[in-house]
Amino acid sequence: MKFTPRGIYTAIVTPFTELDEFDEPTFRRLIDFQIDAGVAGLLVIGGSGEFVSLTPAERERVIEVAIDHVAERVPVIIGALAPGTREVQETVRRAAKVGASAALVLPSYYIKPSAAGIHEHFVRVADTADIPIVAYNNTSRTGITLDVALLEKLATISSIVALKECERDLAVVATKIRAVGDRIAIMSGDDDLGFPTFLLGSPGGIFTTANLIPAFHRNLFEATVNSNIAIARAAHYALLPLVEALYTADHPGPLKDAMALIGYQVGRARAPLQRATAANLERAKIALQRLDAISFEQP
Repeated sequence: MKFTPRGIYTAIVTPFTELDEFDEPTFRRLIDFQIDAGVAGLLVIGGSGEFVSLTPAERERVIEVAIDHVAERVPVIIGALAPGTREVQETVRRAAKVGASAALVLPSYYIKPSAAGIHEHFVRVADTADIPIVAYNNTSRTGITLDVALLEKLATISSIVALKECERDLAVVATKIRAVGDRIAIMSGDDDLGFPTFLLGSPGGIFTTANLIPAFHRNLFEATVNSNIAIARAAHYALLPLVEALYTADHPGPLKDAMALIGYQVGRARAPLQRATAANLERAKIALQRLDAISFEQP
């Protein structure tokens, strides 16, 4: 299904059994839950999907199950988050072969390439397969920033159509939207900055707490773009306690534990990631209860 960089995409978790193996039946249930809630699409084996903790064989199987079960109901973005160009190329090639809608690609990290090297990385990946690329700016994870100068170069690569943006400075986000937003869709990548980023002109977001509250995120986005600003603002502030409780060290460990609060046992995150503290899990429970009471109806 064609990738459209608009609306809410859920960075879906990868569930594991008690034996720490991929839990395919639960994954299929999670996919149905998300689609039934009206999300625009799914990001599979991204950071929340524990790309770095999956074996190559597991990644391939998760991709295959996702594409099979989604059955072209929504677009599916595949995480290709390895640091080396050749491994990313292989992931993108396989994703395209089984029918993925797009691939999420980080700049090469750990090895500290130059700006020219980062550009070459994206050029080579883009040339690998006929599939749209979503670039991923996440400086806190990679130590590399896709700044305006780099984005101007990436915007000349026709298959790079969107950016998952985790920049915390909204002034910088605004500068990027102004500079390349007509060529690369700047999608919010931080759950707690979705609302202000939408106001700046972002056409959507790729969020992790959407695992828990997909309809809430969809409603917040729609309220914003439909100029129901007071409603969207109230929803934004109501969302913050949940994000603060779960987006901590050991992510996505606390998020996966919180999934049990909505009836989904998805197993723990793989080592060395740890489980949620009892205090944070209680905070998440209270936050979810309060979010249930939020109305998106016009007064």
